[in-house]
Amino acid sequence: MNPIEQQIAKWSLKEKIGQLFILAFPGKTADTAAQMIAEYNLGGCYLSQDNAETFEEAHVLNKGLDALLKQHDRLPLLLGVDQEGAWGVLVGESTTGPGNLALGVAEEVSGTANMYRVFGEEMRSAGFNCILGPCCDVNLNPASPIIDTRSFGDVPSKVSAHSAAAVKGLHQGDIVACAKHFPGHGDTHGDTHREIPRVDKSYDELKANDLAPFQAAIDAGVDLIMTSHILYPQLDDSAPATLSPVILQNVLRGDMGFEGIIISDSMNMGAIQNHYQPVDAAVKAMKAGITMIMLSEEHYDHSDAYLDKQLAMIHGLIDAVETGELAESVIDDAVKRVVAFKLAKLVPQTLYQPFSFAENREVAQQAANEGVVWLRGGLKDVADKPLYLLNATPKSSYHNLMNPRGIGPNQAQPAFDAFRDELAKLHTHCQVVTKDTLPNLDDGYLVVVTENHPLPGEDFDQVEAKQTVQQLSRDFSNLVVVGLRSPYDALEYPDVVNYLCAHSPRPESAVAAARVLLSKQAASTGVAVSRVN
Repeated sequence: MNPIEQQIAKWSLKEKIGQLFILAFPGKTADTAAQMIAEYNLGGCYLSQDNAETFEEAHVLNKGLDALLKQHDRLPLLLGVDQEGAWGVLVGESTTGPGNLALGVAEEVSGTANMYRVFGEEMRSAGFNCILGPCCDVNLNPASPIIDTRSFGDVPSKVSAHSAAAVKGLHQGDIVACAKHFPGHGDTHGDTHREIPRVDKSYDELKANDLAPFQAAIDAGVDLIMTSHILYPQLDDSAPATLSPVILQNVLRGDMGFEGIIISDSMNMGAIQNHYQPVDAAVKAMKAGITMIMLSEEHYDHSDAYLDKQLAMIHGLIDAVETGELAESVIDDAVKRVVAFKLAKLVPQTLYQPFSFAENREVAQQAANEGVVWLRGGLKDVADKPLYLLNATPKSSYHNLMNPRGIGPNQAQPAFDAFRDELAKLHTHCQVVTKDTLPNLDDGYLVVVTENHPLPGEDFDQVEAKQTVQQLSRDFSNLVVVGLRSPYDALEYPDVVNYLCAHSPRPESAVAAARVLLSKQAASTGVAVSRVN
């Protein structure tokens, strides 16, 4: 027998099925996963800021997992994290950079490759071996509530180039890459954390637009692809992509030639939970062509029942095989693919290596600098004038910025604060004001700051902020809007003459925007989106 067959021959049906699950658990120690590793031969873990907030905590967690694997003679776990820029882990210490939309401003893709190489180096140093990125979604619908700054933009050819560069950068950082959310989450009106969105487009339309970045990622050698729980009725009118053999086998495997690991987006998201019984969904996913099933949102309900849910799904698959509902050959084919992947990619990986925070932060700041654009207008005399700084976002909008599940941006500091602090360092006459304390602006500029953060299953409330900008843009001619976010909201502000967009709410982008506003550095001339002027 070859090494793959030798490994699989040791396992029971329960252990083979356990190897096909990527599970989440709360807390910061490996003890919670001990039973799943020892008894069920767990295949991987989805880890978030809830599991580790610092590199030191990540080392404790991951070395604890290593010890359990060694104790029970297990293959490495696939340890996946959402370190993708706009979303991140170990945030506060790790280098997130500005996020994909800001990276997508540049015509050259070297900044994206460098940023993703940094992701790889840092996460591998923390003990993780897989980055669940890049997002290859194209922002074809500016109102999409969940993608936004997680996308490289709305031009398919440009998103494709940056997606390929991201994959190559991760491989330069010697970490496993996962393109998501196949076949594309950028043209939806809904969020799969809550519902099943519908994208009613022909296969030709999808190939020309949504699928193009995934093909670029495949051609660049991406290791994994994560599916989306989205319905594409012109391809399959009954099953979302995760559960569709047409989409996974005919399109992804057949037409696009992907031979790697197909993982599901979390099967605990509303799109699945609200429409399918968990075991039925797992069986359908395996029949459709999923290689590994991910359950990454266990404590959406903040309960301790996550382990029972996980075990129920695993045992449901065991029962399905034993009753003949699911052919054991489906399990065997998936396990062979997983074992081959782990022996080739995870076993040789070097973890916990040192790196330079200072060098990585220089890469991130340069990337952020290249993402700041005068979307409209442009001023050269701001540094010579008094500035009155107003945050259009009310305090109430920030209540869910830090997600209790550790999923999402994980950014404790509002982008406005970083912008304000940098402006105060660089400008001698900068006064923070509110709508109720607006001075008589005979001289100087009113600088109004907006921001937005893509949150899982929630919205960052922008209603009041938009109303504020709309009102002030009508009342003041000497107004400048600084968008620490995607540029699409500019469409709602036809009266704004001077609009500076950072394409990101990350702190380094706020710093870059302040410097461009004061002409301390040049604005970028690139664009990540095509429908805003």
